[in-house]
Amino acid sequence: MAEGKTKRFSAKYIIQYVLMLALAVVLLYFSFRKISWGEFVAGLSTCRWGWIAAAVATGFFEYLIRGARWKMLLGQIDPDSSVWASYHGVSIGNLANFAFPRIGEVARCGVVSTLKKNTTFEGAVGTVVAERAWDLFCLVLIGVSFAFLCWNEFGEFFSNQMIDPASGKFTSSSLRLVFIILGSVVLLAILTYAFRKTIAQTKIGSKIIGFLSNMWQGIKAAFKMKRKWLFFLYTILLWGSFYATSYFTIEAFPALEGLGWKDALFLMVVGSFGWVIPVQGGIGAYHFIIALAASEVYAVQWNDGVVFATISHESQALSMILCGVVSLIYYAWYKRNITKQ
Repeated sequence: MAEGKTKRFSAKYIIQYVLMLALAVVLLYFSFRKISWGEFVAGLSTCRWGWIAAAVATGFFEYLIRGARWKMLLGQIDPDSSVWASYHGVSIGNLANFAFPRIGEVARCGVVSTLKKNTTFEGAVGTVVAERAWDLFCLVLIGVSFAFLCWNEFGEFFSNQMIDPASGKFTSSSLRLVFIILGSVVLLAILTYAFRKTIAQTKIGSKIIGFLSNMWQGIKAAFKMKRKWLFFLYTILLWGSFYATSYFTIEAFPALEGLGWKDALFLMVVGSFGWVIPVQGGIGAYHFIIALAASEVYAVQWNDGVVFATISHESQALSMILCGVVSLIYYAWYKRNITKQ
């Protein structure tokens, strides 16, 4: 029986993996189908690799800052938490996302709960939920501020490529379905809370309640920090590193020479949508949306837009892979020593 469940479980994730990989391949196809490979190679040869090296180095700084910020949240559930344990978790999580979309959030919780015995997996998940919620808030805040300041320059792109196509898909029946699903979730949460004592008396119920309780402790950790100003400073530095990476890749590509701070911010915001789409490491999605933005807004040839998207994506991917592999080696060494003891 357990073997059958394992097979079904494995089959489910294999199907999801194949579907996400297929989506990435389709997006790569639409990105590269009009490409002249001779011109593509020529475009790469014009790249200023010193700026790419700066972008890769910024990636390491980004993961270190994210690790330090996450450590502040983990410190509320485990005072023994460390920046390096959090950093290794973030790096391995980023690497895992290249294998399966979004699995990195789970993987990094497993890493820190192994490296730090007093950090529970469920508590770490709660802190990740809080961290991601905060990042989403920051992205929305930056997006709204950007739209307010720069709508005259970039509003047409967002309207034509994102807002108008999306609004056409929301029919009355689809909105009704959304409200039904949200209402069901709210009702289930209310019933679970009302009968939590009864549910907790069952074996599976006690495990679910325990998991949710630990997760809630992790979420509440965000509001218990003594040095909240440091958390905000780390957040500013983190988003500053995103912006710096966008600026460095613009400087690396001669075809976009002369663009300013607004353009770097625009490409950072647009590129974030490419990373959010659930495909392995943003592959295909990032290439397509950045090439589309470069061609539509800056009248860059599609070929040059894809070259720029490739340079931008692979510089970020390289830093993720390098940091992730080093952290994975350390993690394997640590687990091997623990096993021997």
